[in-house]
Amino acid sequence: MTFHPGAFRAIGSAMAGAIRPQPPVPFDAWLPKNIVLVDGPRKGELWAPEDAPYLVEIAQCLSQEHPCNEVTVRKSQQTGVSILALAWMLYLTENAPDNMMYAVPSIDMLQDINSGKLQPLIDAWAKKTEKTVIFPDVSRSGRGSTIYEKRFSGGSIYLANANVVTDLSGKTTRYGVKDEVSKWQMLPNGADPENLFFGRFTAFRRQKTFKIFGLSTPELDSGDALGDGPGHCRIDRDFRRSDQRFWHIRCPECGIEQVQRDAYLLIDKKHPHKTVLQCLQCEHHISEMERVPAVRQGRYIPTLSGPDRHPGFHVDAFMSLMMSYEAIAEDKISYEAKGEAGAKDYHNLVLALPYQMKGNAPDHQRLMERRESYPAGTIPAGGLILVSGADVQSYGIYCEVVAFGEDRQSWNVCAEFLEGATDNPQAGAWLLLEEFTEQDFPDAFGVLRKIEARGVDSGYRTNQVLEWCRRHSNSYAVKGMPGRGVPAISPPTRKSVTKRGKRKRYGSAMTWPVGTWSLKAELYGNLHKTGLRSGEACDPPGYCHFHGDLGEEYFQQLTAEYFTQKLTKGKLHEEWALRREHNHFLDCRIYAMAMAEHLGLSRLTKSQWAALRARYEPENVPDLLSPASVVVAAATPAEVATAPEPTSSKKPGSSWADKWKKRK
Repeated sequence: MTFHPGAFRAIGSAMAGAIRPQPPVPFDAWLPKNIVLVDGPRKGELWAPEDAPYLVEIAQCLSQEHPCNEVTVRKSQQTGVSILALAWMLYLTENAPDNMMYAVPSIDMLQDINSGKLQPLIDAWAKKTEKTVIFPDVSRSGRGSTIYEKRFSGGSIYLANANVVTDLSGKTTRYGVKDEVSKWQMLPNGADPENLFFGRFTAFRRQKTFKIFGLSTPELDSGDALGDGPGHCRIDRDFRRSDQRFWHIRCPECGIEQVQRDAYLLIDKKHPHKTVLQCLQCEHHISEMERVPAVRQGRYIPTLSGPDRHPGFHVDAFMSLMMSYEAIAEDKISYEAKGEAGAKDYHNLVLALPYQMKGNAPDHQRLMERRESYPAGTIPAGGLILVSGADVQSYGIYCEVVAFGEDRQSWNVCAEFLEGATDNPQAGAWLLLEEFTEQDFPDAFGVLRKIEARGVDSGYRTNQVLEWCRRHSNSYAVKGMPGRGVPAISPPTRKSVTKRGKRKRYGSAMTWPVGTWSLKAELYGNLHKTGLRSGEACDPPGYCHFHGDLGEEYFQQLTAEYFTQKLTKGKLHEEWALRREHNHFLDCRIYAMAMAEHLGLSRLTKSQWAALRARYEPENVPDLLSPASVVVAAATPAEVATAPEPTSSKKPGSSWADKWKKRK
């Protein structure tokens, strides 16, 4: 029997091709062919590198054959990095199946990721490529895929809550994702969740065949130069250990490569769409039209190098093609108007940088130098919300009246100490407080106004405070609540009871919880701001004004606390500590800020602010008795330009001079 030599060649080639190992597929080449976007403007379309060019190099580092064991991304919001992490799980499922762990900081976030992103991503991937790698749910007994585990041939994807010990124990994994790692907290037993997470990879550490992908928006900056201080942002700490790669673009004018920085952003507040970025060398104004192609043609440049440096990437809103200079400018203007909390959000969510709280108050003598010439007891122009805060002591009551404007600027109207006993709510200092807070305060337009809300501290003399507030309208018994994350003012709790021990439904005294942590952070952040008195072009949002009659004691009490962080038994404790014995006017200001929030300082719309201005700042409308200067000042330029020339009502020749000339 004979065979054609070509048949041997064909059969041999086919067999060689079947048994020859296929080269590993790089992650960046796998993405555009397999991942279908499940949200955003490109929903239902395949992932495209031109929409997020800054993700390509990150994907290359996450590829199966890349030698690194760790990849860090310090990112802003809505940059596509989270989708990249989920897609990496599917890539490994197909190309390097093994056990994987995807850890997030809460059970709610875990469920949202599974139902909102991971499972839809799996379904879209299977439909597009007709691949059934992930097994569907089999039963409720835990066999097969579940909400917390995705089983496939060769391993599983474990979805873990990083703030629960059991989720980070009893598993051996080769690949892992630390999502939103900056929000991971110390566990109740004092253990660090990152250490427990890293322990899942012990079996692969000797041969260094594991890979961990950490990503998160930053949080707080401890101020430590190396980033190793207690409480420092976790993702920033990892980024500082990396080679620190930043996305560089070329200036279309001079061609120099540079990183887009917030310091070079030139914002037109009246016309945000005209915002541009100034080149750091030639000072060319890079427009939005020039930015888009520059970002697409940009590249990462490492800042540091060394054998112990892993790939680390900084991804901010300036790199995102879903954002624009206009959108960044609008965010900055909006966030700045929210004080210290807004500044933190802008740094974290837009700039992808950790934020150092300006908790330490400025020097009280520097604040005294900023005193202004408006009279005490008068509401300056711009003060649309008038409130007061009071701090009760055994020997008297401290009280401050504050006016707030639309952009959160504040004016001290007056601050007084009302001396007297406070054990009887109908005598002593309470009568002085009633007289002081119920008086009429004139504003800059001569209109008499009353305080709209009075906050009185109920931490001391609780019964007397509750009774006094129950008897006086627009009075609120407030109680300071420590700790981060507590709202400025929360729903009240009823304190009065009937003879049977049940809470009164009507006529009951109520206590309003006040989140002092965030309010103090906002106040001290605003005190650091400089305005017209310091040579600036204008007073920034949140700027604090003080009249010239305030003494040194007031400023010492206003700056009597500082922010401190302590590591106790493995847990980080943050608190406001006293640097002086008396801080009563600081408490008064905090309670006044809470009252302003209660009246809508943060939630009033532009139309509502306009209504307040129309109510308290009436226009100077001229009438028949107004002098000419008022009429001209009130007239618009068009009215002045079209005003007719003054004419005489007399007929020609009717004057005495004309009659004298016509005499005979």
